[in-house]
Amino acid sequence: MMSLRSIRQVVTVNIAVLSLSLLLFLGFLLLYAWTAAPDVLSGDSAEFQLAAVLPGVPHPTTYPLATMLGHLAIRALPLGTLAWRVTAVSSVCAALAVALFVLLARRIVGRSWASLIGALALGLAPGLWNAATIAEIYALLALLIVALALTLLRARDSASPPGLARLAPAALIAGLGLTHHGLFVVTALPLFAVAFVADAWRARKQTPSRELAMSAGWVGLAFLAGMTPWLYPLAQFARFGPFDGMDYGLPRHYFWGAPQSWGEVMDLLTGGEVRRGIFHAPDAESALATLRMVGRRLWFEFGPVGALLGLMGSAALLRQNVWVWRAAAWVFFATLAYLLLLGPAVGDAPVFTLPMLLPWALWIAAGAEAVARRAPLLRATWRYPVTLALLAALTLGWGATRYRVSAKQHLWLYREFATATLAILPQDAVVITHWEQGTTLLYLRFVEGVRQDVWIDVVEPGDDPWLERARRRYPDRPVYFVGQPESVAGMPVDLLIDEPYADVYRLRGTQDRSPAG
Repeated sequence: MMSLRSIRQVVTVNIAVLSLSLLLFLGFLLLYAWTAAPDVLSGDSAEFQLAAVLPGVPHPTTYPLATMLGHLAIRALPLGTLAWRVTAVSSVCAALAVALFVLLARRIVGRSWASLIGALALGLAPGLWNAATIAEIYALLALLIVALALTLLRARDSASPPGLARLAPAALIAGLGLTHHGLFVVTALPLFAVAFVADAWRARKQTPSRELAMSAGWVGLAFLAGMTPWLYPLAQFARFGPFDGMDYGLPRHYFWGAPQSWGEVMDLLTGGEVRRGIFHAPDAESALATLRMVGRRLWFEFGPVGALLGLMGSAALLRQNVWVWRAAAWVFFATLAYLLLLGPAVGDAPVFTLPMLLPWALWIAAGAEAVARRAPLLRATWRYPVTLALLAALTLGWGATRYRVSAKQHLWLYREFATATLAILPQDAVVITHWEQGTTLLYLRFVEGVRQDVWIDVVEPGDDPWLERARRRYPDRPVYFVGQPESVAGMPVDLLIDEPYADVYRLRGTQDRSPAG
């Protein structure tokens, strides 16, 4: 039995660690919310903002948990634009990920200050900082991975006898992650599966078969409960579908892909055409390019000190706790495999490196602990705190240099461009454009009611050519193109707006009407 003094020490340590976690959450929430994009964005981010407000169903895998959290934020937050409120979900998720990470690292490394260095490195890394300041799904992905890892570690270290029931909280998180993103499926879900099988194997001799089956059933129910976000897109299709397969179901409802059957809906939930179109076996040249990109990315995220600490910490953790090292390495190398399989059509491959930051930040914490214990040229009594203070200062210093690439509080570009574009259009005009610019225009049109007479036609890569589409679909309406010069090469157009972000062109020969308003 533990003595009263030992109990007090444990309680004091736990309170200190929880206080540190809370301070990290509040500090990073303030940083992320202050530097978050203040308004509507473009591309996927604008689509998530649009879908959260309407509410609608975004592109595969439909991200129902993120959409519902965005809609909740719109109703719950009393300040900021509607678009910013959706972005605020990312800020909260990223801050929670850092707060839970320090608890996870503290359990593994054993020292709060070394864990703090890893948490600071993670929170200030541009990958997470960027995800925290836009309406995207990656901050929530990071939170789910960290939450699952912490829950599994707590279950493993539990004083209760071996059994499956203690995995129910982890099963709930695993189910939520399954409905959220494919990267969770390949990085975190296998960790839960291994833990489930290992606990079942250990408990088989100590637990009656019926009791083991019942506890397995509870874990299964918790997993199914985590999968309930998938009911949202199914319910929306039941309410508004089937669609005609065109124009995302607009204006009646927003449902990416405009599915015409339940089979098509289920296909979207599991990735649909997006899944089938982006994965390819890499050749040697593309594999080498990906490896170089990952190396540059880690340097960009953590700098020279973080890169070195990560390497040292990985080696130290391998010696001290091989099973935890294997779990962290799985997340890292499973993400690397995912990146290697991404085809050239994916232009934003670096954003998929985010799960890699989690094990690397853990290795930074382990490396900081190893360096502090062996730092030369200092007296033993001062070696540990001085070394950790120096490493913390270097980590904060590198994070400060990342501000210029992560902060977005002045990002009004997309609204300004979309507003200027809509202002010059005549009555009943049609805009044919790419995904990046089109989702911003859709947001203004369907969320804010701007220029409801204008139709926004967002053309996907596999759709028919712009000129053919314009003449076939809109022969009696004025047609405008928004894109880059190569988008309208060889077409009979007049340039109206020339901006680095995008250009606006008028198609000659279409029926013009009087300018709006």
